[in-house]
Amino acid sequence: MDENKLKAKLRNGEPAIGVFVRMNAISVEILGHTGWDFVIIDAEHGVHTMEDVSNMVRAARSVGVSSIVRVPGAAPINIMRSLDAGADGVQVPQITSLAQVTAAVEASRYYPRGQRGACAYSAATGYSTTPFPEHLETSNKEVMLVIHVENAWAAEAIDEILAIKGIDVVFCGPWDMSQSLGIPGNTTDPAVTALIDRTLAACDREKISTGIFVQKPEDAEAWLKKGVKYIACSVDVGMYADTAAKNAKEMRECIGKFRHEA
Repeated sequence: MDENKLKAKLRNGEPAIGVFVRMNAISVEILGHTGWDFVIIDAEHGVHTMEDVSNMVRAARSVGVSSIVRVPGAAPINIMRSLDAGADGVQVPQITSLAQVTAAVEASRYYPRGQRGACAYSAATGYSTTPFPEHLETSNKEVMLVIHVENAWAAEAIDEILAIKGIDVVFCGPWDMSQSLGIPGNTTDPAVTALIDRTLAACDREKISTGIFVQKPEDAEAWLKKGVKYIACSVDVGMYADTAAKNAKEMRECIGKFRHEA
């Protein structure tokens, strides 16, 4: 596995910006061409097949943008297949037990650091063109594991979660956190921010990078000030919808002006 540019950037204390992708490989290519550091291929809320995921990972590699797959859950098969497709890392949502964290760590690393299923004939190995011992060594070093903390249990158990070695980034989910507290959508409620702040403080003590989802760029500043470096800004379909609505409105205003002048 080549050097993980995203992991290196975070290790150096530099912020990185990405976008959740619900569309397709073309969307990945556009995001790579337009200056984003990483894409999160959303296999949790998205409707992607593994073939779709594989094509999006391949597209990411072609334009030099890092690829993280948000898997449907912590089941080892989800993690193994995403990494075998050549993804730079996986993002594991809906963590509700320490056993899930352990399973995610084990599935994302080969022996002696884990129990990832071994296959020398995958996209991750260049279909066997990379010597397997080299693949084992570089993958254990470069694969990035992102764990979601997006419910009250996970935030309150953050010290126990971080005691499980092998986590590269803890990603805070304000939307699901608000839902777990019975106030869905109230992402700025003090109860939500208190649990996120608790999580960030624990990660800072353990020197673990943190991530967050923001809907628009101006929302990122407050989190950057709190030390968050892995910033997921919006979703490709939302960006598309916003731009489409803006352009349609401007076109109708143009047509209205033309009619008035005519």
